[in-house]
Amino acid sequence: MKLIIWDFDGTLADSRPLIEAGMAHALDALGQPRSVMAEWLNYVGLPVEEGIRRTFSPLGLDGDTVLKAYRSFGHADHEDLMKPFDGVDDLLRELRGRGQAMAIATSKRRAPLLRQLEGFGWTGFFDPIVTPDEVVNGKPHPESLELIQKLTGLRPEDLLMVGDTPFDLDMAKAAGVPSLAVGHGFYREPQLAACGPRAYAPDTAALRDILLSFSQAACG
Repeated sequence: MKLIIWDFDGTLADSRPLIEAGMAHALDALGQPRSVMAEWLNYVGLPVEEGIRRTFSPLGLDGDTVLKAYRSFGHADHEDLMKPFDGVDDLLRELRGRGQAMAIATSKRRAPLLRQLEGFGWTGFFDPIVTPDEVVNGKPHPESLELIQKLTGLRPEDLLMVGDTPFDLDMAKAAGVPSLAVGHGFYREPQLAACGPRAYAPDTAALRDILLSFSQAACG
């Protein structure tokens, strides 16, 4: 395991309150019922434009109109709604102290991601960082992981993708990269197990144990 590749929202950061607040604002602005939120949450993990298209096209709403309403919430002004999951900061610092290389492959745009990494004190923890600004095809297409392989010169079997959505795990499968599913984000074990991860961690403590066991196995 030469490189751990992390998803961000729902894996490292508990951004659900921020995401839900933004969509509640958009639904209210568009005169749509809050019940639409449940359908929207089914697509968290995709690039936001694609999630909006899948949610609102069946309702006859233009994706650009919804995206404008969603972004008018001003997410940057409400980032106090998001925080690292319990234990994640300690885990990242422990892994970094052990010399473990780490990267990010996310559906979040680069500018807000870098701002949030700085806010958490994680600047410099991840290299490379791949966002929708660097690829044509977002998750679950394998392009993000293929780009990381190209940038690092590593093989698929040298990598481990850690994510909380089927889109993360399907991306890994398409790229031939082993994956690890975490259950403290937007999806639960039955949905994630169907994607064939190498292991499932319900919380950060289990995640730490699994990652350290993988590292020891690789050294052995």
